[in-house]
Amino acid sequence: MKFIAMQHIPLSSAYLCPDCNCIGNCAEHCPVCASPILLALANVLDREVEDESMEYAGRPALAA
Repeated sequence: MKFIAMQHIPLSSAYLCPDCNCIGNCAEHCPVCASPILLALANVLDREVEDESMEYAGRPALAA
């Protein structure tokens, strides 16, 4: 497969089609297979980073 020009799709407008495993920027339907079932990737990938060091502060160790 040759790539003539790489495309940039911002995460906020990137959608994954679970039917054909392609990513596009159309929220209506997949540009490859026209499936209306899409997953907004920003909902899955653009999460706030949790500070895990604060989560366990002050708790006793479970293993010695």
